[in-house]
Amino acid sequence: MSEKIISVENLTKTYVSKAEELTVLQGTSFDINRGDVICLLGISGSGKTTMLNIIAGLDAPTSGRVLYSGENIGEWTLDKLYDFRLREIGIIFQEFYLLEHLTALENVMTSMILAGKTENEAKERALELLEQVGLRRKAMNHPEELSSGEKQRVSIARAIANYPSILIADEPTGTLDSKNGDEIMNLLLDIAQKRQMTVIYTTHDPYITKLAKRVFLMQNGLVVENGQSSFDNIEFDETNFKYKFKGDKT
Repeated sequence: MSEKIISVENLTKTYVSKAEELTVLQGTSFDINRGDVICLLGISGSGKTTMLNIIAGLDAPTSGRVLYSGENIGEWTLDKLYDFRLREIGIIFQEFYLLEHLTALENVMTSMILAGKTENEAKERALELLEQVGLRRKAMNHPEELSSGEKQRVSIARAIANYPSILIADEPTGTLDSKNGDEIMNLLLDIAQKRQMTVIYTTHDPYITKLAKRVFLMQNGLVVENGQSSFDNIEFDETNFKYKFKGDKT
């Protein structure tokens, strides 16, 4: 029997400004099992990043809750949330967010230092991780000296440095060409499989869904799943400007 690692229950998120209220998520629920590879597909602005941020404890829902191994993360103290993000969640961003004044090696070392490793321990492991992603030779290079694909490889190494149980990737191929995008996704999922991580990634490209075990579609602030994980079963509804599973009349 599969073990649930994340449960999203009746999640809503509304952003309020002086001009308007914008509801991005409206009462969506789903479960993610340990070892799942989940792709969240939707057009830009469909709420994919908001969903990831709430799952990672970086943002709070307007209502509803997220359970991690049965615990409501919304009830945790700030210290416990910080420790959760540091040790249990690895995050890979579309824009990389590498520290420009640090080398590739130092960027990978940062989260390990924060987690309590000595500088020597962090350096040794960071070099091993850079070797894993094919970038040990670029360890002393700064981000400005790296290509987009190389920056994303550094981001992957940084994200897995503390052996997280969950790997979250927000549009990890969004700034890459198709060749680099395929290489990055295959590398990411190969590492995750070897380390038995749960993976949740977002994309607006249905082709990228082919690597997922389960595909969730973002539709009108809700998550829709019908068990069809192949990108061949997904089409774009131009009338309603959204992705849908083939045969879905809604």
